[in-house]
Amino acid sequence: MHEKKVSLPYAHKKKEGLAAGSLIYVGDTQPQQTSIRTHIYHAGSYRVEQGYTRADKQHVLWVEITGLEDIQAIVQIAKEFQIANLSLEDVFSTDQRLKLDQYDSYLSVTLRILAHQGTQEQQLTLFLGDGWVLSIAEYNHQSFDAVIRQLSSATKLQGTGSSALLHALIDRVVDQYLVEADELELKTENLEELVITNPQETSASVIHQQKTDILTLRRMTNPLREILTTLIRTENPFLDRNTTFLLRDVYDHALWLAEECDMMRETVSGIMEVYLSSLDIKMNAIMKVLTIISTIFIPLTFLTGLYGMNFSYMPLTDAYWGFFAILVCCILVVCGMAIYFRRKKWW
Repeated sequence: MHEKKVSLPYAHKKKEGLAAGSLIYVGDTQPQQTSIRTHIYHAGSYRVEQGYTRADKQHVLWVEITGLEDIQAIVQIAKEFQIANLSLEDVFSTDQRLKLDQYDSYLSVTLRILAHQGTQEQQLTLFLGDGWVLSIAEYNHQSFDAVIRQLSSATKLQGTGSSALLHALIDRVVDQYLVEADELELKTENLEELVITNPQETSASVIHQQKTDILTLRRMTNPLREILTTLIRTENPFLDRNTTFLLRDVYDHALWLAEECDMMRETVSGIMEVYLSSLDIKMNAIMKVLTIISTIFIPLTFLTGLYGMNFSYMPLTDAYWGFFAILVCCILVVCGMAIYFRRKKWW
């Protein structure tokens, strides 16, 4: 598993006083060992090689980098594609919000990969240029295995350009968001039913954690709409018309995600209110029972206190059956008050 987290304010202090474009790792964990693979393909051909390999103009090049430990190696590869230090600075600052940056020779998209199968949430940066794609992720992951399978077989993706590959990678990340939204929706529905039918089986911390998970997904999906809107509406030499059309479908998914997250957030807020109300109702029921018991004991306390006074003469004190008469009187008072409360539906 990954190294112990450090506090982000302390991590940000590493860059204090440095010039813009300074390349230094800023993350909440220790960087993972850098791994580099190069995917080279065109229609009817695909191969993958460890490390960085150049390709001719007839092939599409996808350089896949995971792990940010070897900054020098990553920078050397990035310079092959004329990527500016300002862009690389964002790569090594792993708490960036989702965004799109466009330059003369490339564009970059910053996304977040969700935690999956033992990996934690991480930042992903995609660079697109003329005939090449560069992806840089914090850790090893399996998010793009489906894309690699498409490239290695005779599929439509294998015969397309680099912009189609960018769409495929973005689409895989958004698919993760969709799956996560479905899971959160199911958990929210189950939580809502549980709070209504059996609130003692859950707690405020469970509801708060559900809200935190929803807000985390919402934080990722909200900027996604802006990114896709810019890609679709802005003319870019690196995006062909077919890719722009395909990105419209991803944009629809992003809209659905935003609406779904907003709806789930409101639902969970309502669930918390219902849960707190159920606690108040339960407390009121407990106080009602205790009040009834206290009320019943008021006349009993009066009778026992009255006959506890040290007067020389009191009625029934000399009779052998006096104690039993007072006891019967107390029982009748309790029964009478219980019947009265029952008729009034106070109990």
